[in-house]
Amino acid sequence: MKEIEIEVDGIVYKTHVRENVKIEDLCTVDNQNNSRIFEIFPPIAGKIVEIISVDTKIKKGDVVAIIEAMKMFNRIYSPVDGTVRSVNYLAGDNAVRQRSLVVIEKD
Repeated sequence: MKEIEIEVDGIVYKTHVRENVKIEDLCTVDNQNNSRIFEIFPPIAGKIVEIISVDTKIKKGDVVAIIEAMKMFNRIYSPVDGTVRSVNYLAGDNAVRQRSLVVIEKD
C-alpha cells in the first residue's frame, strides 16, 4: 500500500492505494468446483439504492450496486465477467466496508 495526498478545492486528503495489483490477486478459488470467486466490497459506507440480483450474468464494467453516501450516488462496477452468486444486502440497507456487496463467480 502506498499513501498519497489529493488536493480538492484547497483541502488536502490522504488515502492509500494498491500498487501493481492484478484482478486475479483479488479473487479466491472455490475448492469444490475450482471456480474463481470475487467479492466486491463497498468503497464507502452508505445506503444501498440499487443492487443486482442473484444468478444475473454480468460483464466487466456492469454496475452491480449504487450506494448513496454524503448525498452522492456511487456506482460500483464489476471487475470481471461472470455470474452473481450471492448478494449480501437489500435496497435500503446500510452498507459497511467490512462486508461484501456481492460475490461473483468468474466465467
